[in-house]
Amino acid sequence: MPALAESEGRVDYVFGYGSLVELAQPLAVGERLFPATPGHLRGFRRRWGVAMNNWEAGEGEKHFVDPSSGLKPAVAVAYLDIEEAPGEAINGLAIPADATRLAELDAREVNYERVEVSAAFEPPIAHTVFVYRGTAAGRERRRIAADGGEICVSRQYVERVERAFVALGPGQGDEYGRTTEPLPFALRELDLRPGPRESGSRAERPGT
Repeated sequence: MPALAESEGRVDYVFGYGSLVELAQPLAVGERLFPATPGHLRGFRRRWGVAMNNWEAGEGEKHFVDPSSGLKPAVAVAYLDIEEAPGEAINGLAIPADATRLAELDAREVNYERVEVSAAFEPPIAHTVFVYRGTAAGRERRRIAADGGEICVSRQYVERVERAFVALGPGQGDEYGRTTEPLPFALRELDLRPGPRESGSRAERPGT
């Protein structure tokens, strides 16, 4: 994973293509205000390519519970991911991130790795641009569960992402729908319980 932005006042950007699009607020660093920037990531497609095994999470870790029973179901939960796709592009939001925010996002995105994609982001900006893509382990969990396990997608996660893209501006929600793989798994009502590292932070929800 790339190093954090260490120099005082340095700001990098993180391209959000899922729930990170909710983080649309500008970032104040010293006397400067850095806005979030809508744009596209060229050469990639968006798919449901990562999963977490909910039964493996301890009570002090991020996990999902059934809202009616309060119990933790033994299911794999799929999230959005990206994969290289020449000639394609996905819409999203480049989010300003100082060293503190990058550390929070790295802690939050436990099923992802942060990689640089500055050259793939449009419109070009004078900052390094990162994106979180699924780890090999996260993608393998998705594959194993899809081949025979019980796997689902959180309805709350899907609705939250869709709302974030609609709020991003005219046409953004429709473009998200066109450039996102159709749901390959059933939706399930699941409430997220964040781990202690995320509780109360600016980045407490998982999922790009």
